[in-house]
Amino acid sequence: MSESTREVVAGSSDVEDALALDSMFQEPEDFCQPAQEAKTVVFERQPELMDQGEEEGSRKVRLSLLGSHPLWGHHLWNAAKTFANYLDSHKDIVQGKSVLELGAAGALPSLISAMNGATRVVITDYPDPDLVGNIKTTVALNMPQKLEDGSVVVDGFKWGYEVGRIGKLSPDGCGTFDVLILCDLVFNHSEHNRLLSSVSQLMKKPGTNGSAGGEAYVFFTHHRPWLADKDMRFIERAREELGLEVTRVVEEYTGVMFEEDPGDERVRGTVHGFRLAYPVA
Repeated sequence: MSESTREVVAGSSDVEDALALDSMFQEPEDFCQPAQEAKTVVFERQPELMDQGEEEGSRKVRLSLLGSHPLWGHHLWNAAKTFANYLDSHKDIVQGKSVLELGAAGALPSLISAMNGATRVVITDYPDPDLVGNIKTTVALNMPQKLEDGSVVVDGFKWGYEVGRIGKLSPDGCGTFDVLILCDLVFNHSEHNRLLSSVSQLMKKPGTNGSAGGEAYVFFTHHRPWLADKDMRFIERAREELGLEVTRVVEEYTGVMFEEDPGDERVRGTVHGFRLAYPVA
């Protein structure tokens, strides 16, 4: 979060407006200013979670991060790192599956999905050339062949809009995906409607023959502890409005993302992970 945003959150009673993406999607004044120089960070996978046959080079995942960005795409979020480890320890989630990540930023979970055998990985973020281009750079750093053969696709996606276009990127253009990934997105309370709509339309539905539907993994931290209930409304609405079964799969303290932010550090430093899925018939 930018310093100006933190000041508004700390000092305003209308905290929703302070971090609402509705206003951000209108492009803040500094949106078109030249971005600071990008940097490369390395995420090291846990060796004990990797298959013996995996190449040693895949242990270190190189991620290109923008120097700054008004939509926070320049951070490697703790939720993404935690979910990456979770995927490495539960490879069956993505093996032989199609995967769609929303609001990917550093795209770490998408890369781990591809490394663990996903057949098609579609990585999306807000359709800004800097964000989308940077994700393509990250993919090229780690698996350029998958970018070339189309098994990994990078595209812009404004949640709730042009859902059909994103659906056509699924295998055989079927319109839906087996696994959806949402890491550290639910603090954007103004976007819950569009996120839920995107999940509803893009997650595979159960088959009439009893085949299982898709699943969504929602990992996040309560960066603003006083708004934790509003963060959780996304999970509650997924259950109430979409009819999805909700299972908590992770609750792990990782440390805070922003040391100077207000609020209980234990709350701000804990990653929560949920699996959303259609009920089994």
